[in-house]
Amino acid sequence: MIKISVNGEIKEVSENLNVKELIQALEYKTKGFAVAVNTTFVAIDSYEKTIIRYGDTIDILSPVQGG
Repeated sequence: MIKISVNGEIKEVSENLNVKELIQALEYKTKGFAVAVNTTFVAIDSYEKTIIRYGDTIDILSPVQGG
């Protein structure tokens, strides 16, 4: 297990997860969100190639509506 920060909360997750697997492990079900790892946005087509490492800071951001 490794410790990471997800939206400001410390979480313990399995080692060698990619972004797609992390989202599934966190049971994140909101549609239309963006993911940043260490303040760098990850493109959807890179989710399976981007491995989460110990100490990473993950931000999962939902769009905000307004005008």
